[in-house]
Amino acid sequence: MMNKIFFKTILISSVLLKIFYKSQIVIVRGIAKDSLKINNIIGIDVNDTIRKFRDKAFKNEKFKSENWSKYEELVKKISTYPDFPDGNYTIAAKLTDTLYFYKPRYTTQKYKVADIIKNNIKVTLAPANCIPYKKCDQKIPSKLYAFVGKKIDVTSVDQTKFCGMSLDSEYKAEYKIEQEFSQHYPDSNIVFTAYDHNSMYEYDFQNYDHVLIFVGEFCGDLIHVKYQFFSVYKTKDGRWASPVKIRDEDYYKDSIPVKITFEKSVNFDISDLSIETIKYKFPKKYYKIKEGKAYPIMGRYAEDLVKLWNTLYWKK
Repeated sequence: MMNKIFFKTILISSVLLKIFYKSQIVIVRGIAKDSLKINNIIGIDVNDTIRKFRDKAFKNEKFKSENWSKYEELVKKISTYPDFPDGNYTIAAKLTDTLYFYKPRYTTQKYKVADIIKNNIKVTLAPANCIPYKKCDQKIPSKLYAFVGKKIDVTSVDQTKFCGMSLDSEYKAEYKIEQEFSQHYPDSNIVFTAYDHNSMYEYDFQNYDHVLIFVGEFCGDLIHVKYQFFSVYKTKDGRWASPVKIRDEDYYKDSIPVKITFEKSVNFDISDLSIETIKYKFPKKYYKIKEGKAYPIMGRYAEDLVKLWNTLYWKK
């Protein structure tokens, strides 16, 4: 009888110890560094909870609306960053938890808290396998194509597969060539690469159906000459022209806009704009205002814009 009581007591004690072990919160102190020693912006997350939370929030609108307000508090509670340059970190977690160490373009590592403490594990994140960016020092393109193009498709390129970090977004663009103004491209459609760095809506070429755009051949690749394009629209006589953009007029002091009769469909919705904004962006000198819309009456023809661009930017 006494043996049964003894073994039962041992069993209960063992279960209680396991429960205590699993629930015990400890302070983990360790070191996490970047193998390239570029910087130490390394994220440390208990059980990969932050990434899982974000992924669920982006996939489930209901979950996001009900829980997103808890995100910042969650980040503070179960994630941290090592200091720089020593890489020391401190975080609270259970002995049975797993710490995830991650950094963009690096291979994520994970370790049990108990193992980190027992084996004094020091984490060194190594870069993930990546594709080197193609180096091109060519300043003047082998060929230059200036054309009015109709957008067929513009898609964002996944840059996480490349080594290093780029400040620019990369796009793969396909356009139908409507009218050429320089060298001839031997096809009716053209595919090229474009780069952009957080441009405002009206200064991002992909937001327009038709653009007068400049594409050069650099190191064998077709690349949009960065930021250089004009939004264009059909005129009543079938030509291409661009309305006046007040913000750009200071650059075009030697090029006076001319009176142009655009197709009736060419107009801009101004119903949500303030009176001050309308006066600035759509002055009566260049636009006719009617029933919440601005109709362009002045501008520059595409062929004149090409000459202007060559003078101001290409200097040929």
